[in-house]
Amino acid sequence: MTTTALALALTPAFVLLSLVINHCYARLALVELTLNEGLPPGYENLSRATTAAVTPIGSPAKYLDTGVHIFLSRNCHACQRLVDELDQTALTIAQDLHLRYVDRPRPIARTVAANRLAQLHEQQSELAAMVGADPLPYTIAIGQHGLVSAAVTPTVAQLLHATRDAGIDAAFEASST
Repeated sequence: MTTTALALALTPAFVLLSLVINHCYARLALVELTLNEGLPPGYENLSRATTAAVTPIGSPAKYLDTGVHIFLSRNCHACQRLVDELDQTALTIAQDLHLRYVDRPRPIARTVAANRLAQLHEQQSELAAMVGADPLPYTIAIGQHGLVSAAVTPTVAQLLHATRDAGIDAAFEASST
């Protein structure tokens, strides 16, 4: 067998082997991410799927106080962009602002919460399931008179629309820093 024939025979075998190894590596990375960070947003654990706490029950006002509640995840790219945008804007909301992470917050979230005088909450996945906050990032705004607005809000502009729909005064402008 010539070297050319041997090379032609082994090339597809090496390509196939690299695809299999890449697939195994991706599966291991997903397992590692799940063990370190918890289940990804929107994933429903089948052992809890039959409990009443996982399905949305009634109005979110039963479970949340007045204010703006933003449900986020560390693993959600849209959530990360929203937090980055919140960090770069001057946001003014007439009610309390709550950043509710369904898992652990990113370090920048702590900075944003401190700069915006927001309350940062961790491990809020069960509360998110009870109020129906899926997909993420999800905002629930509850006004003083009980008016509730809920929407998926991947940008600060959409966050403000949801806030204003609940009768809460809010404004933002891009920060110069």
